[in-house]
Amino acid sequence: MSDFDRIFEPHYEAADLFTNRVTEHQAFSRSLVAHRDGVLNATAVLSQASRCNVLTFYGLGGIGKTELSHRLERWVLNDAGAPRDWGPAPTLEPDPQTARIDLHGRSTLDVADTVLRLRAAFAGIGKRFPAFDLGLAAWWALAHPGTPLPALHDARGFDLRGQMVDTLNEILADAGARFGMGPLTVRTGMRLVEAVRSRRLHSRALRECAPLVAILDQALRDPSPYVAATLAGLLSWDLERVPPSDRPPVVAFVDAAEYIQGGDHLQEKLLNRIVHLTPAILWVVTSRDALAWASEGPASRLSATGPHVWPGLALTATDEPRQHRVGDLSDTDVQRYLEMASGSGGNPVLTPDEIFQIRQGSHGLPLYLDLSMSLARAAARSGIRSAVLGGSLPDLVVRVFADLSDSERDMARSASLLRRFDAHLLAQATGSSLGDAQRFCRRSLVAEDTHATFPFRLHDAVRAAVTDEPESTQGAWAPADRSAQAERVLHALHLRHQQVIGDVDICLDVVEAASSMCHAFEMKAPWLLDALTSLPGLRRTADHLPPPSDQSWIGQVSRMFDCWRAPDQSSRVARLERLAAEELPNDVLRAVRIRLAYNLRSKGDLDTSLRMLLSFLAETPDSESFRFQVANTLRMRGEYDALQRHVARHPLGSTSAAGLLRSNLAYDRGQLAEAIEGVVRRADHLRSVGRHRIALENEVLALWRSALAGHVTPESCDAAIAEADRHGVLLDMRTALAAKSVCLATSADAARSVLEEASAVINSGTGKIGWRERSSTLIYGLRYDDRHRIEGVRREWVATRPPWRPEACITDRLFMFAGYPPTYRPVETGDGIEEADVAQRWNAIFRSLLSHS
Repeated sequence: MSDFDRIFEPHYEAADLFTNRVTEHQAFSRSLVAHRDGVLNATAVLSQASRCNVLTFYGLGGIGKTELSHRLERWVLNDAGAPRDWGPAPTLEPDPQTARIDLHGRSTLDVADTVLRLRAAFAGIGKRFPAFDLGLAAWWALAHPGTPLPALHDARGFDLRGQMVDTLNEILADAGARFGMGPLTVRTGMRLVEAVRSRRLHSRALRECAPLVAILDQALRDPSPYVAATLAGLLSWDLERVPPSDRPPVVAFVDAAEYIQGGDHLQEKLLNRIVHLTPAILWVVTSRDALAWASEGPASRLSATGPHVWPGLALTATDEPRQHRVGDLSDTDVQRYLEMASGSGGNPVLTPDEIFQIRQGSHGLPLYLDLSMSLARAAARSGIRSAVLGGSLPDLVVRVFADLSDSERDMARSASLLRRFDAHLLAQATGSSLGDAQRFCRRSLVAEDTHATFPFRLHDAVRAAVTDEPESTQGAWAPADRSAQAERVLHALHLRHQQVIGDVDICLDVVEAASSMCHAFEMKAPWLLDALTSLPGLRRTADHLPPPSDQSWIGQVSRMFDCWRAPDQSSRVARLERLAAEELPNDVLRAVRIRLAYNLRSKGDLDTSLRMLLSFLAETPDSESFRFQVANTLRMRGEYDALQRHVARHPLGSTSAAGLLRSNLAYDRGQLAEAIEGVVRRADHLRSVGRHRIALENEVLALWRSALAGHVTPESCDAAIAEADRHGVLLDMRTALAAKSVCLATSADAARSVLEEASAVINSGTGKIGWRERSSTLIYGLRYDDRHRIEGVRREWVATRPPWRPEACITDRLFMFAGYPPTYRPVETGDGIEEADVAQRWNAIFRSLLSHS
């Protein structure tokens, strides 16, 4: 391997060019002391209107802001890698702690990760942070159900998650709750919220923490990133109850903030919120652009703006901390570096003219100097010297690309289209071998990322140079070339989606990347719309899409998914109705109308839903899906004769769809064996083709029917509850909880606990009980002779008088079994089966079920 082959490896980085950043390090030193004084004299607190806790270094890409940020951190921590000529850091007690938030390649701020990193910085001081820990646990449980808190440790290895769990168990002892290290679920969040609302807390201070109650109430309605950002205020609330002298100075470094600045300011608003609510933390922000938080312009859309709030962020400010423009490296530093590099480390001896050319073209950019020395090594072997040196950074990058292989040039240019990637995606998008793509990902122009599925990104400066590559350069891409390659990348993502169709989490990562491509290049992808609606938890999927907009296809798709951010089903239906009345792309409009029809049916408006489904079937008479949906809606209306006529005219060709319809009819007739078999087969088929959302609906339905037959275990229900909880699909969770309560035949306490969990889930959603809760509660009451509970369900039933539905009919049969008169008139289910026979079957099912007690 030649030196040129290694031009992007760390061995050739111009690291010593940062030794003169004396001005910046002195500004940091003065800011550190000034901010510490504010903490000690209690002016850096939440109650103060102004904030003096932000130090900003901004300037062009490639001038070393990231390296500066890292070196400042090493210096304040007295690490071995700190610059020697900066001198010692100020002596502060306790020892300073740091947190780092790297935004390279990210279009969103991971708010939960950010506030947890801040919490970890304070973890080792031997103090509890009960308000923050309780608020974070409740928010996390509601926003990330089924996912454990991250296993964070501070620099000394202190176990943050373990401390938080201990704190929760201590403060909630009086509420009868106990938590472990495992996943936090929606049910966990509900129990936490209820404990705070009922003021059943061990800590008197927490009972009087009004912001905690407000935050948890908001999290219950909408566990959004903005609520998570507000948790930073709880961290400050806890911190202000610790003596200032006992608090370690904490410096939070935010690097590459330009990735979330500007635009709609939504992501910048989250950072602004966190920084504003943590006055006792010194924030060091590096970015291409200055922070406009002190202005009254577009940034006024942020949560805290204006010169009265951020006096140090006015560009005219003189007191530290404030904003500093990071200039290019001086000619003297560049000259010194080139003279030291000349003739050493495998570099050729540079002539004075070559040094002059490089120095003139570099404008003090370290990346430029690295590339120049690499080209000088390659040129020395080829015999061509000065002609390849000098010029602008984009020109230099083009020259580097010219000496790369064709496949590597294609991969680099393709990588510039993506925020993140992996070797397999590059290989598929460019037609290269996987081995070549893997070797490309090991080059140091490719930075590693923490993303689970796509762990690499192109170096920012190189990505910018490739994007701005002039068309006059031989081999450069024209806009049409970039668009064509973007289509190929999108196709590669489609192929990846087909390959990972059985893994919900990876599918979500892939469709998120595809959505980002559609947003960046204004593309349409019909497969993507189908893939997005196939994932469970449409509200969660909405969080992974570009901002809603009426200016692009993917923006309109995002608008549809944004309807699932509504607080309840009625609001969601209203949003879908308004969207369906607009002029949308045909495929998006059709998807909106289909979702509207299904939601109207779930809400109870079967007439409108049926009319819409019939119109869809008329438009596409061969659609197996609409044939089934019309049939199932007729079943829900109790129109079994009309259902049979419909199926005769529009027979179901799919074995699984026809089997599911037969399964549903068998359930209505009390034939449980067939009712279970068909829905299980349907769920298996849907999983195999990636229809995970509908598959989960069928799986929990199979659990309910199996529970009535006495053929399911609590462990089987737990698996479904965990998946529904993880995706935030409350209705499926309620069905699985109902099934679990029924199959707990030998423990009244365990069954009652599950019923209480179901009630908590209802309170976090619609607030209305349904057939699941009524039927499972009746079975509990009959099984354990709890007449009080049975009568409570009966009073609610009589007061609400639910309309006839097949599931409500089963509840009515349970009431009749318990000795109450029927609510509905008998409905014949077709095929000549008498109602008396159906009633007899169901009574036999109930007797068998209750005999297991």
